[in-house]
Amino acid sequence: MALAVASVFALARAQNLGLKVSSDGSFTIALDGKEWLVGSEYAVDSATASSGSLKLLGAPTTSSGTDPFGTFQATTTTWGSANSSGTLMEATFRTYDGDAGMIVFEQKFPNKIDAPAVSVGRAEDNFDQCRVASAPSTLTASASGYTAYTVSGGHVTPHPNMYCNDNHHYSYTSNVNETECAAECAKRSCSCFDYAANPHGGGGGKTGSGARTLFPGFQRNSGPSDDKPAFAYHSVFPHMVSTTVGMYEQSHQGGVPLVIYDSTDATLPMVVFSPLNYPKAHHMTSGSSFFGAGVKDTVTEIPAGWSQLFILSAGTGINNGMMAWGDRMLKFTGKPRADKYKDATHSTIGFWTDNGGYYHYATGDPKFGATYEDVLPKVKAYHDSIGVPFGHWQFDSWFYPKDGGVNAGGGGGAVTNWTAMPSVFPEGMAAINRQLDGMPMVMHNRQWSDKSDYIHNWTSIPWYEDKYAIPQDPVQFFTKFFTQQQGWGLTMYEQDWMCTEYDGVEHLQTNITLGDAWLYGMATGAASSGRTVQYCMPYANDVLSASAYPAVTNARATGDYFHAPNQWAVGHTSLFYWAIGILPFKDGFYSSNNKQIGGQTVGPETNPDRETIMSTLSTAMVGPMDGIFLLNKTRVMATCRADGTVLKPDRPIAVSDSCFVAGASLDPATCFTYTTYSNIGSYGKVNYLFDNLGVKPVTPGSVHLSNSSGHAIYNFYTKEIGVFAETNTVATGYEGHVYAIVTPVVNGWAFVGEPDKYVTASSIRFTSVTAAVSGPGLVAQVVGVPKDNVTVCAAAVTDYKLTCKTLEFQAKSTQTIKFP
Repeated sequence: MALAVASVFALARAQNLGLKVSSDGSFTIALDGKEWLVGSEYAVDSATASSGSLKLLGAPTTSSGTDPFGTFQATTTTWGSANSSGTLMEATFRTYDGDAGMIVFEQKFPNKIDAPAVSVGRAEDNFDQCRVASAPSTLTASASGYTAYTVSGGHVTPHPNMYCNDNHHYSYTSNVNETECAAECAKRSCSCFDYAANPHGGGGGKTGSGARTLFPGFQRNSGPSDDKPAFAYHSVFPHMVSTTVGMYEQSHQGGVPLVIYDSTDATLPMVVFSPLNYPKAHHMTSGSSFFGAGVKDTVTEIPAGWSQLFILSAGTGINNGMMAWGDRMLKFTGKPRADKYKDATHSTIGFWTDNGGYYHYATGDPKFGATYEDVLPKVKAYHDSIGVPFGHWQFDSWFYPKDGGVNAGGGGGAVTNWTAMPSVFPEGMAAINRQLDGMPMVMHNRQWSDKSDYIHNWTSIPWYEDKYAIPQDPVQFFTKFFTQQQGWGLTMYEQDWMCTEYDGVEHLQTNITLGDAWLYGMATGAASSGRTVQYCMPYANDVLSASAYPAVTNARATGDYFHAPNQWAVGHTSLFYWAIGILPFKDGFYSSNNKQIGGQTVGPETNPDRETIMSTLSTAMVGPMDGIFLLNKTRVMATCRADGTVLKPDRPIAVSDSCFVAGASLDPATCFTYTTYSNIGSYGKVNYLFDNLGVKPVTPGSVHLSNSSGHAIYNFYTKEIGVFAETNTVATGYEGHVYAIVTPVVNGWAFVGEPDKYVTASSIRFTSVTAAVSGPGLVAQVVGVPKDNVTVCAAAVTDYKLTCKTLEFQAKSTQTIKFP
């Protein structure tokens, strides 16, 4: 039987980390007096403390100082080579007078270290889907999901989980489909080619997936927490992977943040470990007896004075503990969490044309026109005619020129000039924006071509040119670049294929500063032009970098619509993103369950309610992608006010703590019990619960309550309301999932809010709800806009009969509604 989840959102108890450092450099860390972690290993390249090739230079020293967290006490151990004089690394522990719930670890290198890094070779290559080997090659185990195909005597033989190892001297690489890959092999009379539909699966063990240095290094497989459950985030669109301390492995640019928790304690005490600065320069690492972090193993030079910081943050409860870690990260960087109503792009429903949508590399029925310039104004006119007030649009990669073809998923050639192709918008970008009535725009970009016009025309800006290209001074480039889009309506820049850019530019891997400088330059340039940034196809280390950049407000949290498993399930990744202030965008979706004939993806979408609910509860953008005359107006308008402003909860939906307690029936990473809330001032939190399985009972722990007392439960689909018990069976909707509202009972009243909106009690709709002990009953202050007809429901607990009243708004104003 699963443990009940304590109300961690109400607990005042703080988690304290206790540190003891011994004279030989070994250390222990206790969580509230219980030993959790033991220091194991220090390393700089091949020199290790355990082998004696890295030696301690004198006794640990103590000092004090200040940083953005405040005053700290420091203990430093200094390490050098057993074979030469001089210091290789200073390893410092910082503890804080004002926060006993964290420890900061610093690796500092007083002298330049030139020791060769692991050969990059573009990490098992550049992760293109198709790679044709040059002869000779040998079959080698693939950590990235490739299947090798050997060709002999006209016969092609597949070798799953293998790749053609020709020391990365491929004669051809590209993102084409498997048939085209075989054809490219035949053109070259090759003997081996390999292919993977999604070659970014990560997994430890491949080059570029470890660290040159190690501190802190934590002991395992004889440590105090070997059996403790853990999880970390891996691969592109970083997703949660469950593990244990004893089994943890990093992945390429992933395996972080690493969360370790005690599932046998109902309060779920936990710690989070991650880099604190320069996340693109760091990498997690592990071996059979240790895990930890350091400077990534692809770096060829660690400059003198380099300082890399890592944080261990303690907390109670998975959700609260992640937020405590995020609060600390953001205190260090000075970045506020993203404003989910920052501007029209963030606030309103938008029309998207991303992969999986109707207008992704498709213009539909020829009767509407031959080009996007012909078609899109007609699409907008259709939206206007049915009264769906989209407040922004998104253009995907179909509008700009590239140096190669594009496959069905949008991958392929790199951008050569970020402007409209004449075949798409003959009159140009400013003209199409005028035809769309000056619509605020989100616009997609991808990896930079080494044949880019910017390289050849902006000669004052030097570039690194590998498979792809990157400016040597990203701030200089992006500041100039973002002056080029006058009249486009551009408000948000979507940087896609981030993993491809990183893996295809060797300098991003070998230069210790360039990865972070690339992302800093992008954010700085966007901010200088008053625009925001969305990350797409990021690694976990990319997302961590965004904790320092206010311009980066959101990132894609799941794979492409229709093309990725569980692409609707944002709740696990949102736990990571929102902690550091990033809104988790689900991607666009079809609002209708009709077939979308003529579009890139026909469908049909069989779970449009789930898609729409997840988009709305993500608190990021809500982006339908239906074709002309195929939009479901009722479903889309259930997300927003009459002016298109999305009615959002107070924070992004996230996986419930109930998924992490001992005895839970599912792996936490595949437990799709999600929850969020609206905080209506003195009335309290109105909780929203989504459960994809629809068979589990709903308990107080599902929505982070310690018990059921003082609450009612409302079924969004059946419109039934009743007493919230310790165990509740909730009927599913027609798609088979549960969506319910758990609301406080105050002085005999249970407030539901708007039953025809997915977020029934959004705090931008209801500024106040009160229920007096005596007097008028329940009173709500309701904000509306022109054309809003707001139906508000509540129930007296004497009979739990739902009572509903409707307010009409002719202007933006606040009205009062009373029950009974």
